[in-house]
Formats: sequence, C-alpha cells, structure tokens
Amino acid sequence: MSLIEKIQRHGITGLAHIALNKLKTKSGYTRWRFRHAPVYANPTAAELTQIEQGLLALGIKLYDYAPPPAEFQAFQAQGWFPPDYHGGLKSGVWDEKLLEHWISSELLGLMHYGPQDIYVDVAAAGSPWVQALRERKNINAYAIDMCEIGKLYRHLDYYRVENATATTFADSSVSGASLHCAYEMFMGQDDTKLIQELARILKPGGKAVILPLYMHTHYCAYSSPEYFGKGYSDPDAREYVRLDCSGVPSSRKYDPLKLRERVLAPIVSAGMRYKLRVLRNKNEFGKGIYCHFILEIEK
Repeated sequence: MSLIEKIQRHGITGLAHIALNKLKTKSGYTRWRFRHAPVYANPTAAELTQIEQGLLALGIKLYDYAPPPAEFQAFQAQGWFPPDYHGGLKSGVWDEKLLEHWISSELLGLMHYGPQDIYVDVAAAGSPWVQALRERKNINAYAIDMCEIGKLYRHLDYYRVENATATTFADSSVSGASLHCAYEMFMGQDDTKLIQELARILKPGGKAVILPLYMHTHYCAYSSPEYFGKGYSDPDAREYVRLDCSGVPSSRKYDPLKLRERVLAPIVSAGMRYKLRVLRNKNEFGKGIYCHFILEIEK
C-alpha cells in the first residue's frame, strides 16, 4: 500500500499512531512492556502435519492441491498489481499475495466469467484487484470492506463500504467470492455469520474461496500490542500478542474442533458443501509462501 493510500485509509492522526507504535516496537519499549505476555508464533511444518492429522481424525477430508508453478509465473508476468502493492517486490509477501489471488481466481474459474456473473472481493480494503478485473477482463466485479474506501477508489460505485455478513447483494445473485488473508479478522460470531450470508447471496453452483485458512494446534488468536488483553479475542481462544505489527484487534486461528464447529458444520447446515485443500508445493511459488489450508465452499 502506497503512502497516499495509507493516508486515505487511516488519516494523518491514524498514521501518526501507527508510526508511534512502530517506533516503540523498534526502540524496545513494546518488547519490554509485553515481556511476560505469550508471543504468537506461526505453526511449524511439524505442527501443520499435526493439524492435518487432527482434521482427518474428525473425519474431515483433505484434498491435496499442487497447481502448476508455470501458470502462476504467467499470471505474475501479466502485471495485475502495481509494483508497490503490499510493499512491493522487496516486502517479503509479494509472491504470497499474488499467489492468493491467482489460486482463488483459478478455483473460481474467474477469468471465464460472463457479464451475468457477479464476483465479490470480500474485505478487499484498498486492493486494485477488482478495478483490474473490470478494466482488463470486463468482469462484473465488486469490492466490499467495512473500512472507508480510499480516494483512489471512492469514486467507483463497485467499491463499497459494506459489512460482509449483511451485504446488499440480492439472494442467489453472486457467482463467486473470495477472501484473501481476511477471514481470520472476522471477530465474534462474524465468521459463522459470513457463512450464512454466502448461503444467501451465492447462486446455485456458486463458489467462495477463503485463503489462507489460518489454523493452529489449539484454538487461539493474536492481537497487536494496542489491543492485547482488551477483550477482542474469543474468550475460549488463547490470546497471544504479536509484536511486529499494529492495527490488529484479533486474528483468529482455528484448531480442528473449532473449525468444524464454527465453519464446516454451518456450511453443511446451510445446504452447501466444502473442500478443504492443502497446498502441497508452496516452495515452488517463490519466497515466503505461507498459504497452507484453502477452504472452497460451493452452494
């Protein structure tokens, strides 16, 4: 995200608070303040295997997924995203963010959508993805987010400020939807409410893709320092602090039991079906790829 986009989204005062939090972190103040707090760590490769075993033990089928790296490289070469997207090529997440969009578009068959097909980028923030889809492929795409849309996209009526759990889309009107590194931020009961909303707005045969689907060996969540310990995470989730970021009230990580309870069972109860995919060849797609679980939902 460029400086202009950050100002548009957070305002000068908001950016000042973010900068102050970063300064505190770099100065060691934050680490000292939270020296006794549990600090979040992503699951290791061994722990990911443990999570998979836990899912299988519950009777949840896993689908191996190994898409062709050459096709992803072709997608990268097409220049769908500006060079400063998510900090650019040197950010450490460039390959990951592009991979998420490519995988979701492949699973949805997005590039083959016709004019009657509606696509929704859920919790899109300031992403250029929807604008690019409209301009380059004439896809009937929309971006929704609860945050105010920045000036770069505010004039576009297909960038909307909406709650994803209660959208303005008509019943059975949406062919596809995707969430890229967003579902974990649906606090409280909103993760389950989103499933219910997808059941309402998706056409029969319509799909939604959630990736990465973040999981851990135990039900937990992390908050950035300014939110830690203030009740934003679920009471039955173990709360961690993450010291290298700011602006995160709570980021949820399911264990197998909670995933079944909060997400998979509601999908089935709503008359939909799902596939839980596992990306098996992540090391072939670039540096720092962390996408592992991918949830595909079909009405």
